[in-house]
Amino acid sequence: MNKVKPLLWNLTYAAIAAAFAAIPAAQAGALGLPAGVNPIALPRTAIVPGVLNSATGTLDSTLGIVRDTVGRPQRMISFDRDANGARVLRQTVLALSPTGQSLSIAQGLNFQIVRQQNIASLGLSVVQLRAPDGLNAAEALSRLRRADPAGTYDYDHIYNPSGGTQTIAAIAPVAAPAQNNAKIRIGMIDGGVDRRHGDFASAAIVAKNFASDKNIVPTAHGTAVASLLVGKNMQGAIPGADLYAADVYGGEASGGAADDIARALGWLAENNVPVANISLAGPANIILQAAVDAFLRRGHIIVAAAGNDGPAAAPEYPAAYEGVAAVTSVDENHAVQFDADRGPHIAFAGLGVGRRVAAMAGGHATVTGTSYAAPEIAVRFAALLAQPNPAEAKAAWATLEREAMDLGAPGRDPVFGYGFLSPLGAPGAMAAQ
Repeated sequence: MNKVKPLLWNLTYAAIAAAFAAIPAAQAGALGLPAGVNPIALPRTAIVPGVLNSATGTLDSTLGIVRDTVGRPQRMISFDRDANGARVLRQTVLALSPTGQSLSIAQGLNFQIVRQQNIASLGLSVVQLRAPDGLNAAEALSRLRRADPAGTYDYDHIYNPSGGTQTIAAIAPVAAPAQNNAKIRIGMIDGGVDRRHGDFASAAIVAKNFASDKNIVPTAHGTAVASLLVGKNMQGAIPGADLYAADVYGGEASGGAADDIARALGWLAENNVPVANISLAGPANIILQAAVDAFLRRGHIIVAAAGNDGPAAAPEYPAAYEGVAAVTSVDENHAVQFDADRGPHIAFAGLGVGRRVAAMAGGHATVTGTSYAAPEIAVRFAALLAQPNPAEAKAAWATLEREAMDLGAPGRDPVFGYGFLSPLGAPGAMAAQ
């Protein structure tokens, strides 16, 4: 995996860091931060021609805003942290399908109801609560759980893309086998997609922003993942399929929140999209788990990137939830990506090292990361499952388990899962139905 960090990058990063370190505390109010809050700076990187890494994004030429690969503005924003150090929205607690009594208890403790979200297709509701001034998220969650032990509460965790390095290059197209794309639907939960890219000329893309009511911000990560699902002349993709693209980042610095991912799953369920690709990873979350479980019970399939935090990393979610197809990444020689997560939850391995994808501004790039292995497996499931159906979903799993090329230890193992699945249409792989 390309880990190039040119001298220009280092010099620019150092200059930016020095500039922010020089801001006096008295100017904190000018940044919109309450007194006493220590801001957490999102990673800032320079734009170096030809190279994009997981923290680097694109420049919005109209506003001069540097965004990461899922469209989050690279500016100072403060988050709270859970007990394991994971980022969560400040002073925010989520309540899962709360009763009227639970809401009364919360309001009696001076919590404010920010919004109530009914996810009817999954039989759930989520209420976002704002803690009283002076309470951080950890203190707020603890107070609610003590006051209302019958209620179900959790943080609003932030989830990140599972992509790695992207190197923009002039790459020859890879001809994809002709597919029968009739009525195939596939979903993705990610950043915004650049629908103007020529690779999507044959695809019908239905997009919705779950992070804000603003226009969708096209992103490098979302565009790359979408191209592996429905891109023209992209190996293993299904050109002409209907893609339902849920943007859970929406150009917001706080994008990727657990409740937005849950609502996105509800939207896919509402539209009877049988397979959802989620190339995002983060901590376990009660609200997200409830949405995942309800989605799977309806007979849908979730394919999720395992994560790129290394072999010793703790399991990441939603990939590690039971019933989710967690995908690791290998190269063309079936060697595992060196920093791919491992564990007993790994289900399949897909090609995720040196993948050709659509890039921003109409070009192409090579990419590495479990983010880019997951779509290949999602496509394989979508070719088998036309509509959500528990029995047919189970049969699709059995089919792909049989077709997987066993790698590593015999049987399912924590590195490769059941084994490697070839891209759709490749030798040894079935064609779309």
